[in-house]
Amino acid sequence: MSSIEPLKSPDDQIGLSNEELYLKLWEREQEHTKTRWNVTTFFFSISFAIFGFSLQTSNPPVPPIISHSVALAIYWFAFVLFWRFNSFTNCLREYLQEMEISGQVKMNVQSRANQAMKGQYSKWLSTFSLMFYFGIIYSVAVGLLWWQRIG
Repeated sequence: MSSIEPLKSPDDQIGLSNEELYLKLWEREQEHTKTRWNVTTFFFSISFAIFGFSLQTSNPPVPPIISHSVALAIYWFAFVLFWRFNSFTNCLREYLQEMEISGQVKMNVQSRANQAMKGQYSKWLSTFSLMFYFGIIYSVAVGLLWWQRIG
């Protein structure tokens, strides 16, 4: 983590105290997280709907391999979007924690959240990791489905 300079008094150009800035940043992080999940869920739903629909039709208008490829592409697109959104979320969270550690604020919401989420399997069971593992399983399942139809 890089160090941050303490903010000037509330009389500076921003006009916010460190506590107010902290809360605004925390609110922005929460809004960003909500947006990240809304976008990700939307694209995952489209991916699964296309895949499910392609399995239910007996005479599909396009070959199933195309439908399955599109469904997988949408899933991985959603994953990359989640990854991109997540990097900004992590940046905001690190900034909040730096404000806490440097003593600029009395609150410690982010430090407590980080502590609560740490555990023996936290790296392997993070949302990012679980979505990646599921994507691999989803891709392998689609590949096996193609292989079964060809063979």
